[in-house]
Amino acid sequence: MVSTRMAALLDELAVRRTAGLDESFARHCSEALGVDGLAVTLSRGTPTQQSGEPVWFSGSASVALEDLQFTLGEGPGTDALRTGRLVLEGDLGLVSRERWPGFLPAAEMLGVRAVFSVPLQIGAILVGVLTCHRADPAPLDQESLANLLVFADALTLTLLGSTESAGPGTGSWLAADASLYRAEVHQATGMISVRLGVPPAAALVRLRAYAYAAEAPILEVARDVVARRLRFTSDGALRDGDGSESTR
Repeated sequence: MVSTRMAALLDELAVRRTAGLDESFARHCSEALGVDGLAVTLSRGTPTQQSGEPVWFSGSASVALEDLQFTLGEGPGTDALRTGRLVLEGDLGLVSRERWPGFLPAAEMLGVRAVFSVPLQIGAILVGVLTCHRADPAPLDQESLANLLVFADALTLTLLGSTESAGPGTGSWLAADASLYRAEVHQATGMISVRLGVPPAAALVRLRAYAYAAEAPILEVARDVVARRLRFTSDGALRDGDGSESTR
């Protein structure tokens, strides 16, 4: 049984559909779920090599958390997207560092102490993942977990455009926005792949590694590559104006 507040939120989601998934509504959903923020990332790639495309955020903290997981290739949302299983960590301080060696200290610096990631999935169809976070460590109680799972199911149906009330345009939102947020990352990956003669997956690893070592957002690094301010070579990376190469 979901809370009265969640029931009202589900009714609002049915009316809004994907056209109404803006930042203010994401914040409203976060409050109803009892978390500080949320993000939705759509799945891309194959089941064995999943990557995510973020399309909906409640604010800058959620953006930073998703970028962090994408840069490192690890974290609760990454695991949920890869395995299709719930990842509910009410206290990141209790998680073994061996599990997410890069993510855990970085999440702590962001002020994130709890993360709950739910696959947006119906049968074999994995649409993406919903990731919620809190600044204070605390597990989800029974009602909060029920609310989160019901909300995730409703959101999955909304994104698929398969609810009875879904009308024309739901699918177009998905198609139009799914590749916008990280378009520059994909473009930069392609440029590195061609320049070095390596597969795109290997090029993305190099891009991620550079961003991590430079402690820079991966989107910022990608923009530098696209603008040709940063060039990757077989020995490292060369930034215009440095006059030297830096191996990452």
